[in-house]
Amino acid sequence: MCGTGENTPVVVTAKLFAETVPDQESMKILDVGAGTGEQGEQLAKYSYKNVEFTAFDPSEGMLNVAKKRNIYSDFIQGYLPDSGIVSDFFDAIICVGTFIPGHAPAESIRELVRVTKKGGYIVYSVRKHFYEDQESHFQIVEEELTKAKHWRMIAKIEDEYLPAQNIKGYYFSFQVLN
Repeated sequence: MCGTGENTPVVVTAKLFAETVPDQESMKILDVGAGTGEQGEQLAKYSYKNVEFTAFDPSEGMLNVAKKRNIYSDFIQGYLPDSGIVSDFFDAIICVGTFIPGHAPAESIRELVRVTKKGGYIVYSVRKHFYEDQESHFQIVEEELTKAKHWRMIAKIEDEYLPAQNIKGYYFSFQVLN
């Protein structure tokens, strides 16, 4: 999909989001782990209309950089897995580069489901080796949420993640059911 020297996870995740999340009359999108706002800028290229785009990140400094991009309408400084965001609030979530050791644990996915409206979407990426490590619990959490009918998988793609380091990643799109 990528491999052009761009930030591969950002580009691939935005493309998957655009392919699997239908535009609505108005949308509230949460960028989890927004950092400097690069993901928001990439997603903005896909021309979603009437979007309230919120940046969520633990770093005030990163959020200050993201503000300069003039893409986000709101900014939340917080941590996963306890975001403090009200339940059933966002129509869609995009999350790139957040599910790595030392950042957000797999249990954070439950929080993303909680803050997403029924029928909404969660699109995220994770490094393949981290996802497949049983100690990370990603597969367990995804399976539990699927069996409990909290969400259903729309797409799973394996692609480049950090090409220069020969690291692959998985890119997921899920729809929240309840």
